[in-house]
Amino acid sequence: MLIEYRVKNFKSYKDEVVLSMVADKNRELAETNLFKQGSMTLLKTAAIFGANASGKTNFIESINFLSQLMKPKTDVTELFSEIPNFKLDASSIHKPISYEITFFLGNQRHRYGIELDKEGICSEWLYFVPKRQEACYFERERNEITNTGSYFEERKALDYIKPDSHRPFLFTLGQDSVKQFEWAKRILRYLRFYIKSSSIPDSVYYNMIREELLEDNNNKTISKEDIVSILRSADTGIKDISFIKEIRSPEEKEMLNNIMNILRASSEKTIEDEKYETVMHHNKFDDNNSLIGEERFPLESESRGTVKLYALQYPILQVLKKGGILLIDEIESSLHPLLCEKIISLFNSKDTNPKNAQLIFTTHNTLLMHPKLLRRDQILFTEKNNYGASTMYSLYDIDLKVRNNFNYLNNYLSGRFGAIPYLSSFGFSTEDNGVDADEG
Repeated sequence: MLIEYRVKNFKSYKDEVVLSMVADKNRELAETNLFKQGSMTLLKTAAIFGANASGKTNFIESINFLSQLMKPKTDVTELFSEIPNFKLDASSIHKPISYEITFFLGNQRHRYGIELDKEGICSEWLYFVPKRQEACYFERERNEITNTGSYFEERKALDYIKPDSHRPFLFTLGQDSVKQFEWAKRILRYLRFYIKSSSIPDSVYYNMIREELLEDNNNKTISKEDIVSILRSADTGIKDISFIKEIRSPEEKEMLNNIMNILRASSEKTIEDEKYETVMHHNKFDDNNSLIGEERFPLESESRGTVKLYALQYPILQVLKKGGILLIDEIESSLHPLLCEKIISLFNSKDTNPKNAQLIFTTHNTLLMHPKLLRRDQILFTEKNNYGASTMYSLYDIDLKVRNNFNYLNNYLSGRFGAIPYLSSFGFSTEDNGVDADEG
């Protein structure tokens, strides 16, 4: 479970910003939107609002960038070739990007941080809380391990395990070939597999859903019943789904293999010659509206919203059933506001979220800014100043006298919370330049 995430000097975030999933001391929606982990009370969801180009997507991308560092098939040479730090002043481009993530793994709290620049990794640190006090696993400066705590144990391994200038030392310690450090493997697995992003092509998720549903084993995370139930509940008119086998072209096979190699770093699977078309089943009626059978349509012929919902089910069901963190940029993309509410409610429900998975999403949909759906500490704002630097703050941080009928939406749109665009008139020339439209 995520406790806190910090990032500095990444794209529009010149100064450090903090996303805290620690609940503030108020009782708003406490029975649904919060959960206890040890002595801490954490949020299940966090919603990031803000104007276009205020930094919402950049924040999600910063977590994705950190996650990429932990994946074995990431081309680190390419990753470090163009470091995405803040570039709108004279000095930040020469400073490192800094990350720190604090999280629970089981019942133990961990704090991991890393700084990097175009030359490689500048520093790295890992701490955890075995009992009451925080203890050090290791600290690193460039290619030298400068400190190892008593819990590191196998210090002799450092005679032959050396830091890589472009790989986290945590990544090195967590490799299967290194037998001594099981704790590193667990932490690496968390950072690699339990932080999921929805910002990958929908077609890849179709493939993942199809693989899961057609796989012949009893350990499936996703079932056909799950998928169909959500599609039916969303009023899509879909009654069932199935897959039709086809032959994949060599070009398509190569393209999908390249994508899957990047996104599924843990898997040795390759794309097969055979492919499956996903089809959706709809009821068919006669002229008297009596049911006479069904009609099947390719998934691509469904509405954009239906296609998006189908693809999103893979990461949503994965984290709800296994635990972890799901990042969704622009959750409202092609989805109705009521459907977005339903997705958020899946995470806030004890029945559908027994593992206390967490959802972090960005949105322009101000209808989601509702006190019956989100607490004030779950509503975050991004704002960019005149110098191109983004900041982030919580609605709970704003000094408000909240009444029972307090309207978040109206107060936000009126500018009371900031984080809205201040628009001037959209002026453009209406003069005829003498060029005929057909000729131009």
